[in-house]
Amino acid sequence: MKASIVTVTMNPALDKMITVENFNAGKLNRAKSVRLDPGGKGINVSKALSTYGVKQVATGILGGQTGRLVSSMLKGYGINQDFLFISGQTRVNIKILDKITGSITEVNEQGPEISYETLEEFFNKLKKMVKNADMLVMSGSLPVSIPSCFYSTCIQMAEKMNVRTIIDTDGEALKLSIKAKPYAIKPNLYELEQLAEKPLNSIEDIAAEAERLAKNGIRLVLVSLGSNGSILCYRGRIYKAEPLPVEVKSAVASGDAMVAALAYCIWMDLVPEDMARIATAAGCLTASKDGSDMAGWNEIRQTYTNINLKEL
Repeated sequence: MKASIVTVTMNPALDKMITVENFNAGKLNRAKSVRLDPGGKGINVSKALSTYGVKQVATGILGGQTGRLVSSMLKGYGINQDFLFISGQTRVNIKILDKITGSITEVNEQGPEISYETLEEFFNKLKKMVKNADMLVMSGSLPVSIPSCFYSTCIQMAEKMNVRTIIDTDGEALKLSIKAKPYAIKPNLYELEQLAEKPLNSIEDIAAEAERLAKNGIRLVLVSLGSNGSILCYRGRIYKAEPLPVEVKSAVASGDAMVAALAYCIWMDLVPEDMARIATAAGCLTASKDGSDMAGWNEIRQTYTNINLKEL
């Protein structure tokens, strides 16, 4: 299937949000509501991209009845998909939201075992998809059975085809991906500190680390800072974007919304100033929604010009 943007979710999930009042660990808690959503960072990116009018296809590895349910839910969003299906069960991630305190307790399953043969089959499938794409977006953690170098291998494959890559992951997978020099990365502060191997205690420290990465071959670095907005380093310019004043309901998917906005901005070849504003607005507006609901492009384009921007 031909698409402008291919999103990859190697560790998808069925997200189960259970809402309670005054959650009490170790005691009986009664659910006020239960909500199911297709989960995984790449899937969230696709959910957001579906509102931008961009041709895309979502891929990854799904398994069992849970995987079939996730696939069915994605069809409801009108998302083109081409997943590899296996016999193991896609994981279920449970989130317990205390409506009174606003706290969220998470229990994430590990996910199915992925054999070397299955991984090779998926890589060959992805290679064919990327051949006809403009951009490859890889988001989220890798299952424990997949080597940490998998994303970096995919980056190298895509770069040979002149396909731009965006990576949003953490830990060893992020460090190895950086060595493969993707087109763009979107770390949060914690992940950026992992790369720097030191605390980054000020906006100046964060900007300096983003600039260091850019000078070492990462063409675009977008750092998400939660309630402090974001920093964008691109084309020799560094911008600090202030957040929109919103009531935060769930920050679960705000980073994924920023990745989707970033992919759209790169695809449209927008100027850095608009990139910083649009990505930050996408993250803020998504944080104001329930669960993993994503802010749509119509909402973002009406508000992103309100983002205050400062060049550093």
